[in-house]
Amino acid sequence: MPCSPELLADVELFEHLDDEDRTRLSQFIDFKMLEAGSILFHAGQPGEALYVVKRGAIELYIKDTAGQKIALNTASVGQVFG
Repeated sequence: MPCSPELLADVELFEHLDDEDRTRLSQFIDFKMLEAGSILFHAGQPGEALYVVKRGAIELYIKDTAGQKIALNTASVGQVFG
């Protein structure tokens, strides 16, 4: 689903863009909503995207060779990762 320019307005990374630039940029950005507990990507997958948290938070973690989860970070509203 395409992203609206309004969703980009309060993201620090894009705060210096004017409305016209945000509108153009939004044409190349997809909006994706995840259910709680969903997996967005797995470690080792090619990094082909940049994600911005608009609501809630997302835990970034890896699993060690024994399958234990190792928390790396929790990205919250306005933060960028990917």
